[in-house]
Amino acid sequence: MRTQSHKDTQSRDTEAGGAVALEWTDHDVDGLLVREVRDPAVIEEQGRIVLVPGSLHGWWAFERWMPMFAESGWTALAMSLPNHTGSRTLADAEYLARTPEDYATDVLTVLDHAAPPAVLLGHSMGGLVAQLVAERHPLAALVLVSSVGPGQLGPMRSTSFPTDRPVTITREEAREQWFQHISEADLDTVMARLSPESPTVVNDYSSGTIHIDTGSIHCPVLVVGPEKDHTPVHDTRSVASLYGVTPVLVPDVGHDLMLEDAGLPTASTITHWLDGHARR
Repeated sequence: MRTQSHKDTQSRDTEAGGAVALEWTDHDVDGLLVREVRDPAVIEEQGRIVLVPGSLHGWWAFERWMPMFAESGWTALAMSLPNHTGSRTLADAEYLARTPEDYATDVLTVLDHAAPPAVLLGHSMGGLVAQLVAERHPLAALVLVSSVGPGQLGPMRSTSFPTDRPVTITREEAREQWFQHISEADLDTVMARLSPESPTVVNDYSSGTIHIDTGSIHCPVLVVGPEKDHTPVHDTRSVASLYGVTPVLVPDVGHDLMLEDAGLPTASTITHWLDGHARR
């Protein structure tokens, strides 16, 4: 496995009025960008959280949550999948044929780098990829955020995207489907960072054909999502029911709750849950 790292330190203001110096490190793990943040002042690390983004998103989808994880004693490692922000670029034909199972293999590569057992957190499509990983890899915990459910919950769409070109989204579609409240400037930033998605990935997870053997997932599971999701992903309550857990429903946020101000406290909700279920 090829790995390279670049490290720097950034200060962050806390709610108490002080400042904390967080250590950010960019890792190149077999061509995958993995951005790590930790608080060097933490004496005993609680564990590691690997963050898997959804379709079209990169590591940056978790940028606002990562310092909150670090300040709670967790080392957060957000990854970008191939052809997404900072990671290796595949040839067109290979990328168009990319599948969720291929993404699961990429995540497993990062988990090996992260020194297991780690917590795996997946958003949207990344949630389904995380479930595929959890079927075959021991985890400290599995956290699903606005997650696509497995095929047992049925298809998300009745039509498929053309497989000769990547999937993109317009500005208005992104606003309507992903957000409850977002400023024009923040939406500009999101749109500039998006990467076209493999149509095969989208068609596979939308078709309801990817089933998960939930009985083979033995770690604690947390399911989080907005009270009302305007995307066609499976209802948060249904995903939670499949795992026999109580969902955490966040009010007044959209699908991309990590990028909305009202969704920021959810990071603390997750770390509090992890403290009781997955800390070292």
